[in-house]
Amino acid sequence: MNTYREEKLPQVVEDRLQEAYDIIRKEERKKMNKKKFTDSDRQTGKTRETSHTMKKQPKTYRRWIGAAAAVVLAAAIPSGVYAAVSYFQKNVQEEADSVTYAFNLNYDLIPGEYQVTAGYLPEGMSDDGSGQYRSQTDNRWITVMPVYTMAELDSINGQIVVEHIDQVEHTQIGNMAADVITFKEADKYRSATWLFLFNEHAGYVLDIRADYSVPREELLKFAGALQIERTGDGSYETVEDKELREKEAAAAAAAQTDAAGRWDDLMRQGIPAEKIHPLGEELRLYDGSFGYRITDYAFLDSIAGFDKEGFFDYTRFDGWLNPDQTLRPYTRQHYDKNLQLLSEERTNQEILRVDVEVTCYDDEAAAFEAPLNLDLTYVVQNPDGSFTWAEDSYEAVPAEEYYLQMDHSAVYIDSAVHTEGEERRSFFYQQVNKGETLRYTLLFVVDQDRKDDFLLSPMGHNSSLWQSESMTVQEIQDSLDGYLRLQ
Repeated sequence: MNTYREEKLPQVVEDRLQEAYDIIRKEERKKMNKKKFTDSDRQTGKTRETSHTMKKQPKTYRRWIGAAAAVVLAAAIPSGVYAAVSYFQKNVQEEADSVTYAFNLNYDLIPGEYQVTAGYLPEGMSDDGSGQYRSQTDNRWITVMPVYTMAELDSINGQIVVEHIDQVEHTQIGNMAADVITFKEADKYRSATWLFLFNEHAGYVLDIRADYSVPREELLKFAGALQIERTGDGSYETVEDKELREKEAAAAAAAQTDAAGRWDDLMRQGIPAEKIHPLGEELRLYDGSFGYRITDYAFLDSIAGFDKEGFFDYTRFDGWLNPDQTLRPYTRQHYDKNLQLLSEERTNQEILRVDVEVTCYDDEAAAFEAPLNLDLTYVVQNPDGSFTWAEDSYEAVPAEEYYLQMDHSAVYIDSAVHTEGEERRSFFYQQVNKGETLRYTLLFVVDQDRKDDFLLSPMGHNSSLWQSESMTVQEIQDSLDGYLRLQ
């Protein structure tokens, strides 16, 4: 499939539009000619070039001609034809798995700024602010992205490209053309639905995205009830602004290239041996505040015998437990570092029990609750026995709604004190005074075939790993808090 549609003004409208612009330009030239001589010019007999005057006032001229166009066009073009005058013309190119929107902009009209307000919300949804609408009882959401104004379309070279699509449904919402875009295997991946609204007569494009679970009818009803108000005039980039933006973009791209190079070097050099602490050895955080030690561990077949109150969210186990409380397999996808799918297979799971000690060494740290959670950091062991971080990733198929290994976090702690209401956000935190040691047990869910592929890390630490844009490889390695190994 490869179709191409171009939306043009009727020729009669185009002709009358150009006639109207000619009138405007002639009137502008008359005004400029009247101002060609200043008092000093008259005394010296010198004149200024009209082109120079226009060059000094490009924004003024553009604003004047844009504002005047509406008046002249209303007189020059019959009312039925006037409605067809556009801020842009949209060309649509559809290919097998992508759609490209190319916009021919009418630079004689002034770009606007807009405010979007919802006139209808699906039941249970509320306004979270900044174009976010979300249900408080489930995961449904709708987001109104920042408006594509004429100035924004100009800054992205008048083109919007959407890839990996399944189909585009061309429809009409109110007086606007609308495209509903769905993506490949949306059921499997729970992909959001995209909706574009094109208003060529008011000069904007709306980009709306909705959670997979929002019914199409509700999305269209939401879009149809939106109230879009022009709040003021915008402006196109000046030549200087564009040059600055392009210079900044080039600098950012160069910085990303350098960061990518440092990341590759970091992956090659791997985790320093002194940053990996074996079973029974203490890991002291980089700032010296807390120390962590694994004293024992075991892989278990089930969660039988563990109190439900110790699980951060026991409902995540719904549908994944056999009658004997062993875990059912799930569908796992393996991606390479470039996020290319390598395989998909049913995968068996086990429970990892880890016994931990955390000690507080700092008065200042004791004023805050100690983070008790650990995360599974997946690694690759090199032939020489050293470790580096795994760049491949493993994910559950979204349609299965599997969350047991979310964020590689523990699912259980036996010493939780924050168990009610909003306090559960601090479920894995607890007060530990200076000089005190707290002993506790964590449970993790792990894939049966990856039991030897991870180290454990204090949750939220080792953040220098992600600073390749601002730190050297050596600085990153030196700043790591460290990792705990089960062996």
